[in-house]
Amino acid sequence: MPLKRCNASRCRVLIDWSSKYCDEHTGYQQKQYNKDVRYNRDNKEQYSYYHSKEWKGLREAKLLESHFRCAMCKEEGKSNRSNRLIVHHKYMELKDVLHHKSARTDLNNLEVLCQYHHNQITFGKGEDEASELQNS
Repeated sequence: MPLKRCNASRCRVLIDWSSKYCDEHTGYQQKQYNKDVRYNRDNKEQYSYYHSKEWKGLREAKLLESHFRCAMCKEEGKSNRSNRLIVHHKYMELKDVLHHKSARTDLNNLEVLCQYHHNQITFGKGEDEASELQNS
């Protein structure tokens, strides 16, 4: 199988083509995302909400309602019971509903997704990359 360099900047370790980071930088992608997006000074008000009791209660209620399963995997007939489930705002993102309590606390605006499907929806990643790798 072909090798490539680790995606961490300035790292020269060669890794398997299907991996993104070497053993030393595993978890780097999430740390970088948190640094750039989640805990960015511009987003401080939005993302401090994710540490509130209100959000933690809503998240737990939605996870229980979905039986800790990804909604999109369920539609595809898969039984994904991942540990990495994300409660996602379906229709309106947090920045749009932050100051509207009724919209923010509406369980119908939330859905449970696995990491893969959340990235597909939020960042438009997933199937496109997989098909490019298969065509190469």
